[in-house]
Amino acid sequence: MPTKTALATLAVSLSFAAPLLAAPSADWPQWRGPDRNGALAGGPALTSIWSTDGPPKLWESEPIPSDDDGGHGSVVVAGGRAYLSVVWHRDEPSETRTITDLILRTQLSHQNPASLGKELVAKIEAMRESLPPTLRGAKLDEFAQKFIEENLDKKQRQLFSGFVSGRFRKGQLAIPLGDYDKLQTRVEKPFASQAEFEKWVNEQGFADHVKAAVLAAVPPSKRVAEDTVVCLDVKSGKTLWMTKTPGEPRGRNCSSTPCVAGGRVFAMGSTHLNAVDATSGKLLWSQPLPTKAPGSSPLAVDGAVVILAGKLAAYDAVTGRQLWEQPKVGGNYSSPSAWHKDGKTILVCNGRNELAGVDLKTGAVLWTTPGGGDSTPALAGDRAVVLSRDAKVGFAAYRLSATGAEKLWNHPTDALRSQSSPVIHAGHAYLFEDGEHRCVNLESGKIAWTQKVASSITSPIVADGKIFVVMNNGNNLLMLKATPTDRVELGKASVRALWIPSPTIAGGKVFLRHRDRVRCYDLTAGN
Repeated sequence: MPTKTALATLAVSLSFAAPLLAAPSADWPQWRGPDRNGALAGGPALTSIWSTDGPPKLWESEPIPSDDDGGHGSVVVAGGRAYLSVVWHRDEPSETRTITDLILRTQLSHQNPASLGKELVAKIEAMRESLPPTLRGAKLDEFAQKFIEENLDKKQRQLFSGFVSGRFRKGQLAIPLGDYDKLQTRVEKPFASQAEFEKWVNEQGFADHVKAAVLAAVPPSKRVAEDTVVCLDVKSGKTLWMTKTPGEPRGRNCSSTPCVAGGRVFAMGSTHLNAVDATSGKLLWSQPLPTKAPGSSPLAVDGAVVILAGKLAAYDAVTGRQLWEQPKVGGNYSSPSAWHKDGKTILVCNGRNELAGVDLKTGAVLWTTPGGGDSTPALAGDRAVVLSRDAKVGFAAYRLSATGAEKLWNHPTDALRSQSSPVIHAGHAYLFEDGEHRCVNLESGKIAWTQKVASSITSPIVADGKIFVVMNNGNNLLMLKATPTDRVELGKASVRALWIPSPTIAGGKVFLRHRDRVRCYDLTAGN
């Protein structure tokens, strides 16, 4: 006769037996929703009209850090609770002094210009050094913009316009690029004391204004972090519990969204994959990540938890035991999707350089096709759509099988920096890439409509025949009609949310990640 322990283990195992397709329609239990394709099939009717103030705000949470202090993970909702995975950073007083990547980027305005090429970088620096001090304000901005348009290509303008204009504004007071090279030799290498730090700075041959900037930028503290799972009450926004485990300060690179399945929350932090009881917050198991600080999100399916953190890996959802690891599928930001066919589950993964199909049971790579990037594949039946970082592939659709992915169509697209994840609705694929929205027929690949817009690094979701997306650097929540006829805006609300996390819709509510907290808004019809 089975023991009580064995029966309990069996019961937990059975709760993972079915894929997440069976999640309640009111829930959004993982990154990209119940079916991991950005779409919510059920739920209440949603309003089609907003007042000038946008949807009513129901609540806001206690402070929760974001960006360099807490990442860009999205909210998930299951069983009347909202969950968030945060690598919670803070500063502690310290005798040591440390030049960090964060300080270099935010306090000392560093951006590596190597991809611009030596000749263009030299031209930028020569122009910066020759600018007369009388050129300032609007005239300087106009001059910088003209220089950028004449000397940088489209992709360079996307990535380096701020770099160029910022250095022109600082003129002779900009930190020389060679000085950044010296600073980088000491990044994340603590000095034992302020005196030791000052001695090193004085030995580098920095100009006086560079010395002053560096000494002022490094605080008398050190960064620490804890991998944290936050649980909020969906009705009130009240914090029900927080589970914290030791982590490392890795900044906004840690931007994973958790997954809820079988009464457990699976969350990737800075250093570990953790399983937490969804009701109590009790830590059930923890496993070290193959690579630290992932931006990818875990997938719970068929008794396994699958992650892409440097390499693809699977773990037993009950015990945490590693089932397999597949180094041939690499990446750190795209999240794996699951395709079910004839009793077999195939993981569809957008790796670094290709789209791959992987056997969930064994971890074996079944097929690959050119592509790769940060976009998460959206699946509908045996169709998959995904955005590739390879501009020649771009936005593409495939017919899936156990032995391959047959390309149905593709639209070459320079994904620039965002590589948004698409959504499928009513036979059409929608891609809201940074700077452009488009709708494409899923079968033929014919573009139904396209429009240039000031979008953001975020991914759209669809519910009740409406598409919701954050745009304008997070300032606005946009509601559109999910139709191939035309791009029809139904509402635009000023929400000032974060510009990278995606909206979450569950139970007629939308949950948005803001810079310092989570806010919940009412979307139900007649609100």
